[in-house]
Amino acid sequence: MRYWWLLLVAALAVAAPGILHWLMTPHFKQVPLQGYVTDPAKVEEEYLALTGKSLQDASAIQQFEQATQLMLMGNYTNAAILMEGASKKAPVPAVFNNLGVLYMKLKDGPHAIKAFRDALARNHDYQPVRANLKTMNAGESVDPGNSEVEPNNTIETANVVWLDRPMEAIISPSLGDIDCFWFTTPRPPRDRIAVEVANRSHTLIPRLRLYDSTGMVLSGMREAPGPGASLRFDFSPPSNTLYYLEVDGANGSSGEYALSVSSLHAYDTYEPNDDILNATRFALGQTIEANIMDADDTDYFSFSSPVSASVTIDIVNRGSTLIPGLSTFGPDLRHTGFGPDVKAPGGNLRHVMKVEGNQTYYLQVWAKSDTTGDYSLTIK
Repeated sequence: MRYWWLLLVAALAVAAPGILHWLMTPHFKQVPLQGYVTDPAKVEEEYLALTGKSLQDASAIQQFEQATQLMLMGNYTNAAILMEGASKKAPVPAVFNNLGVLYMKLKDGPHAIKAFRDALARNHDYQPVRANLKTMNAGESVDPGNSEVEPNNTIETANVVWLDRPMEAIISPSLGDIDCFWFTTPRPPRDRIAVEVANRSHTLIPRLRLYDSTGMVLSGMREAPGPGASLRFDFSPPSNTLYYLEVDGANGSSGEYALSVSSLHAYDTYEPNDDILNATRFALGQTIEANIMDADDTDYFSFSSPVSASVTIDIVNRGSTLIPGLSTFGPDLRHTGFGPDVKAPGGNLRHVMKVEGNQTYYLQVWAKSDTTGDYSLTIK
């Protein structure tokens, strides 16, 4: 055969993609790094626990899984890059734990400590991180102390503050001293958070700024009324959300202070019930005591009647600030109407509606004019 070599070339051309794939695919994988969480289901489980919502961004899980594959191949640098991407979309302890493990393997202690702190800021007792810190000889404690650690004049060097654990700090007399801190909000239900600068001196006029994770100022500049005065800011953030704080002294003032970020536990016992799919079920004749915590709070409830009848819905104010509103929904979750209009804070609401037997109906209690307050709900 004069042109036999053409058959060989054709065969190689057909086989080339398979050969290339075989060459590019690693055939020997390492065992997972010690302390590394490989199960992507943990990411979804922790996201749900910390936010009260399912993880909708599939790319976060894809990056987690790709990072794990690279880790098994020994490509720790690219694994860390992908895991950093996953942490932006799913900021949960398992992701930050894996980042810490990867950075320790890369001998990058500062980034490892930061990753472990990110994990513990969301779950102080997260066992994979605690176990890793014991076995890896991290050298530096990731638990914040009782006092600030300088330098912390920038967001990049900010100290972590854990909820309900005050930290002593000082604005030094040096020109332009600023103290930066960061914290994460607790898991659901959503709560009111108090940020307080408790003055420890007669000279300091504390000022406070609050930033979100992108660096956008949320609260503007808040300033104490004078030397020696303290400063407090309350707000209602989403769960498992990162925030930054800046504290400095107005008019060049200086002095000692204590910073605390506290959960106020302002939610009622039926939270989270901010959407109809998580409505709190209760029985006819039962009285529920609840509250509208802030302008973003709303409460959903569900009930059923054993027979077709008219039921009476009573919303009774337990204070003098709330202007209650009521919306009703049928068994198909469609809106069916509103309760009567309450004109003034502290007023009560009564509404009668017809229901079919053995069908589930839904109610939404909300507030008008951004009012808040406690109320009781009875259906009979």
